[in-house]
Order: sequence, then structure tokens, then C-alpha cells
Amino acid sequence: MTEIELEKIGSDALSKVQATIPEWIEVFSLCADETRIKLLIAMHAAPGSSVSQLAEATGLSPNTVTQALATLRRAQVVQVERDGKYRRWQLVHPGIHQLLHQLQAPHSVLHPEH
Repeated sequence: MTEIELEKIGSDALSKVQATIPEWIEVFSLCADETRIKLLIAMHAAPGSSVSQLAEATGLSPNTVTQALATLRRAQVVQVERDGKYRRWQLVHPGIHQLLHQLQAPHSVLHPEH
């Protein structure tokens, strides 16, 4: 393969994904924080967890969990639903879900293999 053919292949590949690069930069920046990635992994395995359950699972304080969840919610990565006195959190961003699979984040009976 010639140098020009290699350059064309690289250029074509970049042009095909150019529009998605800003979204992936945001995804990677959200996941680059240790607190947030721990929470995302915990929510991946146990969707519908409360703040206190996520705090226990990750070893973080409830206040730290709440602040990180607020950041993830503003970025539309997670959503929350009221369940009586609890607020239940779950991952809703398909790109981060896919990334967690690449990181081999485990599943559970609450989120079976797929």
C-alpha cells in the first residue's frame, strides 16, 4: 500500500466519525473522574440504586455521590426516578454503557448479560 493510500484511508476514517468526536470527548471527560467511573460501574451492575446504596457500594460519602450524580445528570448520562422516599438512579447514556462493556464492567441479576 502506498503512503497516499494510507493517508486516504486515515482521512476517510476520520471523516466518517468527525461528527461524533465532540460527544466522545465529553464521554471520556465524564469517565476520567474516579468518583464518577466508580458510580457508573456500580449503577451498571445495580440499576435503580439509591444514593445511600451507591455510597456503600463505592465507599464514597453520600455527599460526594450526590455531587457526582448531579454532574452526570446535567450531562444526561443518568436519570433519577422517585420511589417513595427514595430516588433511584440508573445509567441511560448508550455510549457510556458501551464503554463500560469495553472496560468489562460486570453484570448482575439486576442487569443481566446482553
